[in-house]
Amino acid sequence: MKKRGFTLVELLVVIAIIGVLVALLLPAVQAAREAARRMQCGNNVKQLCLGLQNYHDTFLSLPYGGRVRTSSTWGSSWLVATLPFCEQRPLFDKLAAREQVNSNAYDHSDMRLQAHNAKIKYMLCPSSPLPETETFGSGSTARVLVVPSYAGISGGTRQGTTGVNDVNETRVAKSSWHSPAAPDTGFASSGMLVPNESLTFAACSDGTSNTMIVGECSDWYYSSLTTRRNPAKSAGVGWLVGTKSATVITSSSNTFDPANAANLMTIAHSVGINDRTGADPDWQSKGAIGTRGACNPLLAAHPAGAMVGFLDGHVQLLAKQTALFALKRLAIRDDGLVVPTF
Repeated sequence: MKKRGFTLVELLVVIAIIGVLVALLLPAVQAAREAARRMQCGNNVKQLCLGLQNYHDTFLSLPYGGRVRTSSTWGSSWLVATLPFCEQRPLFDKLAAREQVNSNAYDHSDMRLQAHNAKIKYMLCPSSPLPETETFGSGSTARVLVVPSYAGISGGTRQGTTGVNDVNETRVAKSSWHSPAAPDTGFASSGMLVPNESLTFAACSDGTSNTMIVGECSDWYYSSLTTRRNPAKSAGVGWLVGTKSATVITSSSNTFDPANAANLMTIAHSVGINDRTGADPDWQSKGAIGTRGACNPLLAAHPAGAMVGFLDGHVQLLAKQTALFALKRLAIRDDGLVVPTF
């Protein structure tokens, strides 16, 4: 007796069932992968925070948010200072050795040569769609540097030139990117990683668990419905550099152009805000434009929000719905106000 084979209808039914199962399982697999990437991102931020803590334990102060070497000459970033405390001592030693022989070290090709093609995984969010590297120079002198997904938080400022003054904070530099120079579109110095200053934990009177120090900036933002920009805080200069301005920001009378600093951000906008959301239509007039905009917002490709690290070392995913007022309070070290639920 011949064995009965599959009919065409039966085969199609099986294929349809398999298709349904794949359709059901694929989102679950993608969600699991994103959860793993989000966990790795959180671990990266925690490593940076613990590196900052260990730096403070060793030197009794935090690193400069950004250093100037001489007037108008780039100095080093806080990311460089924390390398030995983030399992990157060999790279730090190479950079330190070159700094001693170059008067213009961090703007010099020698420094980029030492960091050329260095794989620093904790600086990169695995969910980020942004380019992981940036190339400086060309040909035999081309140097490829990592583009960090994270930036130090220098403080908070009011919402913007046309916004409500929801924080009474004067330690915010003017930016000559705008005419007239707007006092709320430059860097703030009310946080814990500040240009040309090295702060101690004692300066954080609001408490280390209530003050952010590292934030994520790892997704595209849009200057129009279709035009996207890379908000990376090291764009055009690299993660090695801090600032080339000698200005110490003490009040809104100071002018400090965002292009003169790198790897720092000031909180002025909601998590994930951009023009396409329609939630803050004039945000570009508030310091979140151009290369290394001082107020480029916390951005991430995670569906729920962006990672931030606090001074005590704990890490939290801040939702896009986090109240802007609370966000700014978390960025300011010493306002003495109770932080709303977030």
